[in-house]
Amino acid sequence: MNDTHLAQTIRIEAATVDLADPILAVIVAAFEQYRDHLDPPSGVFRESSDQIRHKLEAGGGFVARAHDTMAGAVLYQPYPDYMYLGRLAVLPAYRGRQIARQLIAAVEQAARDRQLPCVQLGVRVQLTGNQRLFKSLGYVVTGAHAHEGYAEPTYLTMEKRLQ
Repeated sequence: MNDTHLAQTIRIEAATVDLADPILAVIVAAFEQYRDHLDPPSGVFRESSDQIRHKLEAGGGFVARAHDTMAGAVLYQPYPDYMYLGRLAVLPAYRGRQIARQLIAAVEQAARDRQLPCVQLGVRVQLTGNQRLFKSLGYVVTGAHAHEGYAEPTYLTMEKRLQ
């Protein structure tokens, strides 16, 4: 099976609270490459299924399925003036197949459906590849911030205005 065929078999579906456990598993597996490499460490490794369930109830999410496998996930939270996109995750075996772009597009559509003018997200300063992905999709840096206890910026806020 070639990569083009695999990309065509990806389905994006709304996440439900009963998927909290597998969503957490996908997020942790996707973020594993960052364990011991991010400073400060990612909060992903301290999250629980209950926290994911709460995020799904408070906002929502999408999952990407490749046949019967959950290949990726993203969470979102609507606010009065924007949609927050968080925990974008694609399993390593499924990267390079446009899954992240499809999940981001789903969140952008959810924001449009709620008549929200933009999507915002946070991305680590260290993760320049992730920054490039978001910039290629029209996101711009709107701020630089430091985690508590850090003098220098550790993450950037990025935003995309929606038409």
